[in-house]
Amino acid sequence: MKSAPPSPEAVSALEEVWQQFQLWRKTKTGRERIPASLWQAAAEVFYIGGHSLHKISKTLHLNYTAFKQHVESHLPSLIDVEPDATPEDSPAFIAFELDPPSPVSECIIEMEDSTGAKMRMCLRGKTDPSILGICKSFWRHQP
Repeated sequence: MKSAPPSPEAVSALEEVWQQFQLWRKTKTGRERIPASLWQAAAEVFYIGGHSLHKISKTLHLNYTAFKQHVESHLPSLIDVEPDATPEDSPAFIAFELDPPSPVSECIIEMEDSTGAKMRMCLRGKTDPSILGICKSFWRHQP
């Protein structure tokens, strides 16, 4: 199963950060460490969504493990938190009231005509009105 393609915002964000990395790589001297601002920008691309850690690290030519550790260690700084908020202001438990799942209806239709032709249909959930047409087609079958 393929995932949905990234949003245009995610694509442009990755492209912009890629350009920042390219510019830095052209201007750096020797084996400089990647600046914190570039790590932060790469992590923000991940948090925008649409791209996996692997895709971002491959595109930006970063070590996957180092990038993953950086993203995990900088998670709090990427989440908007009110400066005056304290842990006491946040609820310790949030209850969700969810409706119980409705039971799924199930139906089995078995048909056999005078020639011995058989058809069996197992239906779950909401039935499709086209089933009637399928049944009519089966009964009209001429040997």
